[in-house]
Amino acid sequence: MAQQYDGEFDLVVAGLGAAGAAAAITASKLGASVLIAEKQAENAHTPNTRMSRGLIMAANDAAKATRYLSRCAGGMVPDDVLAAFAERATKLIGWLGQTIPEVPFTRVIGAEHPDFEGAEAIDGYQGGVARFRRDPNALTGRDLYASLKSAVMRAGASIAWSSPASRLITEDGAVTGILLDTPDGPRRIRARSGVVLTCGGFEYDEEAKLTYLRAHPMYFYGNPGNTGDGVRMAQAVGADLWHMGVIVGRAIGHFTLDSGISMGFQIGIDSTAMGYEQEAAGYAITDRFGKRFANENVQALLAHGFFYDLMPFDSKQGIYPRIPCFWFFDERRRRAGPISSPLVGANAVGLYNWSADNSAEIDRGWIARGDTIREAAERAGVEDPAAAEETMLRYNAACKSGGDDAFGRPAKTMIAVDQPPYYCVKLFPGGSNTTGGPRRDRNARVIDVFGKPIPGLFAAGELGQVSGALYAADGANLCEALCFGQIAAETALAQ
Repeated sequence: MAQQYDGEFDLVVAGLGAAGAAAAITASKLGASVLIAEKQAENAHTPNTRMSRGLIMAANDAAKATRYLSRCAGGMVPDDVLAAFAERATKLIGWLGQTIPEVPFTRVIGAEHPDFEGAEAIDGYQGGVARFRRDPNALTGRDLYASLKSAVMRAGASIAWSSPASRLITEDGAVTGILLDTPDGPRRIRARSGVVLTCGGFEYDEEAKLTYLRAHPMYFYGNPGNTGDGVRMAQAVGADLWHMGVIVGRAIGHFTLDSGISMGFQIGIDSTAMGYEQEAAGYAITDRFGKRFANENVQALLAHGFFYDLMPFDSKQGIYPRIPCFWFFDERRRRAGPISSPLVGANAVGLYNWSADNSAEIDRGWIARGDTIREAAERAGVEDPAAAEETMLRYNAACKSGGDDAFGRPAKTMIAVDQPPYYCVKLFPGGSNTTGGPRRDRNARVIDVFGKPIPGLFAAGELGQVSGALYAADGANLCEALCFGQIAAETALAQ
């Protein structure tokens, strides 16, 4: 039966972030008419691109980069898909130079796992005049998003704001359109060449997180509009799913804003890792019973491996003993600068502004304060405050002896927590985004549960992201989104 439509475009893109922008720009340059359906209002748009630090991974050798990405994926993504990713990543900085020429890009960092084969093929770029990863002169995700949005407008794509996609429309097994919930009511839009889903993950769908993720609770500091819409739409037309338990993760804070929104916050441990000029300060992390359990420097450097240290489940007690965990620091660190980066997450898009000296967050009760470690631990909710106090005494002694025999933390990071008052923050596993979603092939086609492409359906970005067990490098999210956004548009129009 023929469908009735309220509008028609060559390509419909669901979601305007880096992936959606790349798809729309690519399709428009190929002469296609494009509609981007964006769930959020223009004046309240908080895509993860805009909430990010703005780093972009690229590759300088496709073959070597494929081997590196394969090691990071841990078997979760076929090598032919990773090869397509790597090949496109070698061209990404050139594409950005043509697409947003007003933004210069500088190499500032390499691979997150430099010992893996092929790591030398991975480069991390920052927009603006940047010399290192957290250079205050660098452009951020806000700037990158603004430039990409301008490029979308210059390309001539149409944007339907406040118009979430709710259903895919099919005819004879092929996706031919999309149902939008617009401010003027539902609209059925025909997509002659197909639909590209770029509408993010499921960071704020509590039921999906409980079902799919490896532990509970987990929280995120990415876009609060990411509630799994794309996962459900793809499932409804028979899509297979992959690596649903994987996230881009670390330990993060989780607090409720005045607006009532409950959000995660990226928490920086070491002031030097956050890019501040103040002296380095001490820190340690304990489990819920006040015991240290890992090398905290991984978290301090804002790398992503510490997330896995939070996962063990105690089958005898029926609990995750490291969820939550607790970060202890002293007055020296409080004065060193905000413990949450002003350039990332809610702080980046005006949903919250973290105070420069952390005093507002102490007043809110987000950071527990005490004249002693035990008092801070008790107020933060550590189940055995006395054990936490003993743990910190041992930590300080290890700092004086110049080593960490228990967990092998680098000696130069072993700085005593000994300047009262003391502080404690509750942390949870989480991060910027989930990466699970509809399975896709090297051409960004969504694959059904029998291993066949679903005609007319494509995906890019964190919705079924081409990644796996380990995050490849700072900027890998944006790299993947920009690369597969292009690939999706090219494949759709070629068909």
